[in-house]
Amino acid sequence: MDIKKFDLRTWFFPTMCFFLFCYGMAFLVIYTYTANTNVSLFTNVKTPSETTNVEKFKEEMMKQIKKIN
Repeated sequence: MDIKKFDLRTWFFPTMCFFLFCYGMAFLVIYTYTANTNVSLFTNVKTPSETTNVEKFKEEMMKQIKKIN
């Protein structure tokens, strides 16, 4: 059985790529958040006004299935 010695150079490139990826993602998140300061992140969230009616849901699904077929 041949056991290789732990080589730091083997892990240097993937580690640096991972850290650069994390840095890029953090930059992207911060830039996106600060670029739209007047827009709330949750403005498009709609609160349901009523509970889902199973019969209406079934009718809508049947309409969509009929459109496809």
